[in-house]
Amino acid sequence: MRSCIYCGRELEKGEVCNCPQSVARRNAKKSAEENTQTNEKYTNPYKTETSYKTGYAGKESRFERAKTRYKTKKAAKKTAAKKASNINPKGFIRNLFSYIVTFLKSPTDKISNPGTLGKGTILMIAAIQGIVLWLCMFFILRGGSVGPFKLIASLMSFNGIEGYKLVSTILLIIISGAVSGIILFILYAGIFYLINRFIMRNSAAFWDFSIRLISAWIPFTVICAIGAILSMLSPIVLLVFILCGAASVCVLTYEALKIEWISQSPGKVIYTMLLGYFIFFNIVCHLLLI
Repeated sequence: MRSCIYCGRELEKGEVCNCPQSVARRNAKKSAEENTQTNEKYTNPYKTETSYKTGYAGKESRFERAKTRYKTKKAAKKTAAKKASNINPKGFIRNLFSYIVTFLKSPTDKISNPGTLGKGTILMIAAIQGIVLWLCMFFILRGGSVGPFKLIASLMSFNGIEGYKLVSTILLIIISGAVSGIILFILYAGIFYLINRFIMRNSAAFWDFSIRLISAWIPFTVICAIGAILSMLSPIVLLVFILCGAASVCVLTYEALKIEWISQSPGKVIYTMLLGYFIFFNIVCHLLLI
């Protein structure tokens, strides 16, 4: 069975891959063939050729062909990003929920061919991940989650000022978690993007490269959300859920990088991934100590 040389997805007989790299490559090939046909149709019955070359006379240089391919790829990526961003606001949450459910059903298959996600969707997933993680850490430090009855009692001021302090604290944690989740993801994806660009010598755009990395955090977010609910029984349960979610992130990040760096050996991929984690956790630990 054939497989895509860019994303690694297995293809049926006669099937073509729809990943951004394959689409850009087919568009570039089609544009080059059209330019060749145009040049072949042009004739000069008066034999007035000179050393001056235009877009219709003479053959394109290697530099011009490379420039044409670059523009074609850039236009294809821009079109794909525009289609991804033109999502009906009413259906945005539904589309996001559908993507998450599909990913949870088959994470390893979906991460090999995640499709196209817009910048807004990527940042939304990062914000949700940050909110859930920050709430989990708050519940662990507090010794247990805030039950729904206690939260309602606080909103109804049954607990006095302490109730309002609890509600305001949770709201601040939600806002802080959303902002921190976006910042941490940009840092996380940025480190691996720089490794991809300068060590692996791949020229993928940042947001295209980030699609698989943000998808790798989806199971972690869902696991932490379940743990936050069950932490009413014991904070230790929540801590175990967070550790299990962290393990899923490592596995799926390796699968994502293995597809992005498909030309590299598995050993090089895993050691390069560890280098990225080393840099990421060093920066995070220094931020915590400030």
